Amino acid sequence: MLTGNASCILKAINWNMAVAQMDVYFLQPVNNMTVRIKVFKRDYSNKYHPFLVDVLVNLCDIIGRRNHSPYGKYMWNLLKRYTNFNHSCPFLGYMFARDLFIDESVVPIKLPLGYYQVSLTSFENYRDKPPLCLGTIKFYAQSMIPVTSKRNRTKPMNRTNIQDTLQTAIIPVQIGN
Repeated sequence: MLTGNASCILKAINWNMAVAQMDVYFLQPVNNMTVRIKVFKRDYSNKYHPFLVDVLVNLCDIIGRRNHSPYGKYMWNLLKRYTNFNHSCPFLGYMFARDLFIDESVVPIKLPLGYYQVSLTSFENYRDKPPLCLGTIKFYAQSMIPVTSKRNRTKPMNRTNIQDTLQTAIIPVQIGN
């Protein structure tokens, strides 16, 4: 067992955004962390099916700038901004993420409207068989038209200007082990 005292708290900021506060304590040094990023989309039968992304990213290589994967770059930008995972490997002791959220500028494509699950599974020494799983973080998000206040609306919504306001807002709904 490499981790202990893992916790996650979600706080709703408004209808369009929630932030996560995550903490974990590494009991032993993590020298070679690999993260598997998988994205799923919910269909009409409420089942999540794979959607476009299933990649492995070595976090130590990303931080050391030895890997230039586009998914690794997105992950590194989030880590730099919201966590203390900003130093090279090994990781040991208390690690955290504060006010973590994923906005639409981080997502490389415009997602179709719907519900999504982003699964981040981290491993130590992934090349070993079997690899040691450190844990899984699952983000549940919705791509939707942003909710606006009736007070701030300047003109009534009709078919022509709804296309102007169609944006992708990603809201973490739940994070779990």
